[in-house]
Amino acid sequence: MNLTKILAGLLVGLAIVLAGLAWMLGSQPARPVAAPSPAASSQPAPEPAQLHAVVVVAQAIAAGQRIGSDDVKLAQLPAPVPGSFAATDDVLGRTTLMPLTPGTPLFEQQLLSGLALQLEPGQRAVAIAIREQMAAGHHVRPGDFVDVYFTLDGKSDQAPVDAQTRLLLARSRVLAYGAGSVERPPLSAAQRQAQQDKESSGSPLRRASAGDQAGQRPENVQSAVLAVPLDDVERLTLAEKFGQLTLALRNPDDLSVPDPKLFAALPGALQPVAGRLRKDQTLEGADRAFAGLRMQDLATGADARNIRKPAAQPMTALAPAVRPQPQRAPRERTVELHNGAAVQMVNY
Repeated sequence: MNLTKILAGLLVGLAIVLAGLAWMLGSQPARPVAAPSPAASSQPAPEPAQLHAVVVVAQAIAAGQRIGSDDVKLAQLPAPVPGSFAATDDVLGRTTLMPLTPGTPLFEQQLLSGLALQLEPGQRAVAIAIREQMAAGHHVRPGDFVDVYFTLDGKSDQAPVDAQTRLLLARSRVLAYGAGSVERPPLSAAQRQAQQDKESSGSPLRRASAGDQAGQRPENVQSAVLAVPLDDVERLTLAEKFGQLTLALRNPDDLSVPDPKLFAALPGALQPVAGRLRKDQTLEGADRAFAGLRMQDLATGADARNIRKPAAQPMTALAPAVRPQPQRAPRERTVELHNGAAVQMVNY
């Protein structure tokens, strides 16, 4: 009986505790229910598109114009442009080959390249014919410095002077020798041999290209391109046409050159209009080149004392003089005419 009362009391106390706990939970304010989040995507979020820097034309540029900082700008494009530039420093100072439109990418093909960029201001690239005997045995290479000598054969009766040889150009830079140039140096002997071995075992097309490479060998060179000052271009062309040139290879560290002030200036083939040139002024640069040069002045140095005197003609026996015969007066004849009793004498 006592055990039953005890269990009943425990159950009543537990019910009171549960009722109090339920009252406490019911008296608290309801918490806001968070909205259900959308289902997470199974794929990662796409990354932003990558941009590529491309040099474009900022304003219209004419052909032959040097590019400045205001002429180009850097644009960010969604895709790379093959053959374009990625930095403006790569094109600043270069010269355009054609007119350029604003907003278009800049390409290497639109810029001036070649041997013209290897020339210093006031120089011209001049090609001359080459033979082994005149080019240091074909040991000349692009980038070398040579002295150009001029030999004039005086055996011909048309030569204004006796045979002579003198320095024509000093320390002239070789821009190209055959197919090789300062931009595309020729292959060395080891490189040519390795290329021949590779192409000899290849297809007929490769063997044909090997034949094309034969023209680049030094022994097959037929021309060379020299960097020549503008004032000396006519001297070189005249010397090559009427004489023989010789290229003397020199050390690049040898900077010695002749002093032109020690020698008389050669007169031009054309003279300026009277009064257009001051007394203390001389023709220079393009004006001097436009005036030209005569071969006789180049050969003699414009000095009459250097002109070869004509050889004396051998003496020949003179034929005896023929004495003129005096002219005889024409002989007159007379005829007697009878007219009745009248008689008349007529001369004829």
